[in-house]
Formats: sequence, C-alpha cells, structure tokens
Amino acid sequence: MKKALLALLALFLLLNTGCKKSFQEMVIPEATGSPYDLYIVMPDNTKDSALGDTLRNIFEYPMECTPQGDSYFKVYYLTPDNFNSSVIRVVGNVIVVNIDPANASEPLLTIERNTYAQTQVILKMYARSLTELAEYLPEYQEQIRSLFVKAELSRRSKLLQKEFNRTATDRLHSLQNVSMMIPKELNVPGYGQDSTFFWCTNDGPRKRSDIVVYSIPYTDVNVFSLEGAVAVRDSVMKANIEGVGDNSYMTTQKRIIMPEYKALNINGKYVGELKGLWRIENGLMGGPFICHIRLDEINKRVVFAEGFCFAPHDEKRLLIRNLEAVLYTLKLPSDNMCPNIEITLESNNE
Repeated sequence: MKKALLALLALFLLLNTGCKKSFQEMVIPEATGSPYDLYIVMPDNTKDSALGDTLRNIFEYPMECTPQGDSYFKVYYLTPDNFNSSVIRVVGNVIVVNIDPANASEPLLTIERNTYAQTQVILKMYARSLTELAEYLPEYQEQIRSLFVKAELSRRSKLLQKEFNRTATDRLHSLQNVSMMIPKELNVPGYGQDSTFFWCTNDGPRKRSDIVVYSIPYTDVNVFSLEGAVAVRDSVMKANIEGVGDNSYMTTQKRIIMPEYKALNINGKYVGELKGLWRIENGLMGGPFICHIRLDEINKRVVFAEGFCFAPHDEKRLLIRNLEAVLYTLKLPSDNMCPNIEITLESNNE
C-alpha cells in the first residue's frame, strides 16, 4: 500500500512539473496564413532599403516552368511590434531580421521550428548592417527559398494523409500497384486509352488540376535523363490524352520554356523530377506540369507520377504546388509506409 501511494505521489509530481511543461509545449496551434505567404519581420523604415530589395528579389523570384513566371512566395512585411501579437506570430513562414552593430563580424542565419505554432519555420538573420546582409544573402538564395518550399510541401503532404479521396486512391492501387494520396477535389476519373493509365481531375472550367500515373518496363537507364523522360512522357500522353479534333493530343512544350530535369532524394530514394510546360498539339490549352519518376526494383519498371494544371487567367503557383505535394506521397511496393515525409532537394542537374 505504501509503495502504491509513493508511486501515485511520484506520478502527481511528474504531471505537475516536468511533464506539465512538455504538455504546454505540445499544445500549440497549427500554423496559420495562406500557403506560400511569407512574412518578413523588420523595422518599417528598412523595408525599402537595399536589404528589402534583396529579400523581395529572393522570394518574389519567378518560379521555373510557369507561363507567366508566378513568384515563389507572396511577401508581407511586419514590424517587430506587429509580430509580437499572439494572433500574428503563429503564421507559418517567417523571417526575422536582426541588425545590430554588436552582432558577429559575419552574417548569421539560424532556423527555428515550431516556436509559436506547429509546422512553423522561422529563419532569423543577424548582421551588423543592412548593407552587409543584403550583400551576403544572394549567394544562398536557392537554399533559403528551398527551406520554405519544403516546409509548405510537408504541410500539404501531412494534410493529404488525413484527408484524401479513398475511391481514387484505391483505383490507383488497382491499376498501378502503387499508393498515393489523391486530393478529395480530384474526384472525376479521366478517360485514357490504356486500361492501366490512371487519370483523375477536378474537371474545373477555369482552374483545372489533373493527376496521372503510369509505368513502363525498365530497359534503359536513359529514362532518368531530360531527353529520355520527355520522350516517354510525350509517347504516353499522346496515346492517352486527346484534344478536340483530329491529330490533337498532349505534348511537352520545348520551344518557349525548355523542360528541366533534376535529381531528388526522398526518404533515401532516387527520384527524377521533370517539370515544364504542356500543351495540346493543334489546340489552345496548356500550362505547367511536374512529374516524379521512380524505379520500382521489385517489378522492374519505371513509374511516372505527374500533376498538371490549366488556369489561363489566374496564377498557377498554388495549383502546381498542391499537385507537387501529392507526388511526395507516392509509395512503391518496396517502400516503407512511414507517416512522416522527409524531403531533400539535391542541386545536381542532369
């Protein structure tokens, strides 16, 4: 009886000391703000400085392979007093600029996560002067943008794992023997020529989003290159996605903006990323696409998972980024079904 009382007392003390703090740390709100909004915290009289121009150039930089060059982020400025508000400081993507002559001789960048909200990323920048930091940042702009892009992709991927189109996801598994979380809004089946060609869409008249998944036998390593991937894509899309009228079909735009190929590392697996513009041959439709290409060692095949969108009168940043996040949930038979998706972007182009 005495041992039981001591155990209860120890549990009571634990819950009211160390664990109480841990519980408070865990109970923080989800990050707020619209996807791909970025908040820069700096004194109001410095946002029009050389540093302000540098930060705008970094984050309003046009995204690759978008027809109108949609910017990476929509930038907002906050004063330090504004950011101290409990309502404001829970936004997802934050940069805090700290200029002080007493700072170290070299500019310093530090990253904080989940400080005021779950999935929040805060990048703090320290320097002795505005000019010093403005001259320092351009060399690291790709890494800085990538930090916040990966945060957004992870947020969207986690949301998809909670809410997805079960019917479409099951149909994909039946046709291609792969798993991928299909968004609820993509609830209209596409109609390809090949019975194993998976295609779903929201069929939106003004803002349309589509996902396709298909595979080919693995016979040539060249498929994991720009030329090889484009050749496969054009062949399969021509056979399965037709336009209106004779000799009208989907193809890859190769004249105005060239497609790009990049190597990614996702959960330790090699993934080829192909992105560019699609168009309908002898038609009027077109827009951006992004494709992940995986080797399925068990079945000796190459799996292509692609998202493409159409929104002729609107920005396409959020449409194509949401489709990109879907691709990060792709699992092949050999993959471990782990709930947390780690995303690493490699810089070496092929």
